[in-house]
Amino acid sequence: MEEVIEEGNKLDYEYLAFTEHNPSRSKHTDTQIVEILKRKREKVDQLNYSLKKEETYGIHKVFNSLEIDILPDGSLPVPDAGMDTLDFALVSIHSSFELNREQMTRRVLLALSHPKVKIFAHPTARKLNEREGVELNWPEIFDFCLKHNKWIEINADPMRLDLPDTLVHEAVKAGVKLTLGTDAHSASGLLNMPYGVSVARRGWAKASDIINTRNLTEFEKLLERR
Repeated sequence: MEEVIEEGNKLDYEYLAFTEHNPSRSKHTDTQIVEILKRKREKVDQLNYSLKKEETYGIHKVFNSLEIDILPDGSLPVPDAGMDTLDFALVSIHSSFELNREQMTRRVLLALSHPKVKIFAHPTARKLNEREGVELNWPEIFDFCLKHNKWIEINADPMRLDLPDTLVHEAVKAGVKLTLGTDAHSASGLLNMPYGVSVARRGWAKASDIINTRNLTEFEKLLERR
């Protein structure tokens, strides 16, 4: 975490979020999942205490988040006690890609309904040159996000670039707010960001359409909205 913060400082970021994948339910009990997430919460709190105490340039706060698998029935494999440790959560599809459009849309909307969930991450689940994206009813997804203050990610990993530019354009026209995420699995992954910015530009998105172009105070206020 310290290495990621150091890289964020070099990029002159004011804040960032740690959004690693949820602990595997097949390998952990609910009690173990909650314990893992509580330990991470403690670590993030320690980091924020240090950042506040040092009053350094760059990163002033790190957010405790999690990218959570959307199970085939739309449920989330993290107990409520684990969700309570988070500042906010992302949800994403990592399995059962063969569901039809109606089933997949229902699955996503159910996951997005959880009050801790703010972001639909790499929403088509495509992998370039490897896997096509899933079928979703995008007008219905956009409408839900507008009504419930949910955001859609533009994933900057070069093998994803997801939300695709054509859907970015549709989202912007609908008034849906987007986020830019690097999908970084190490400090160097933060350097993915320009790829995501390029996708946003091709979709005619402006800085005002991207939630994490806001400063820290504005971002925190947007997180509080339900």
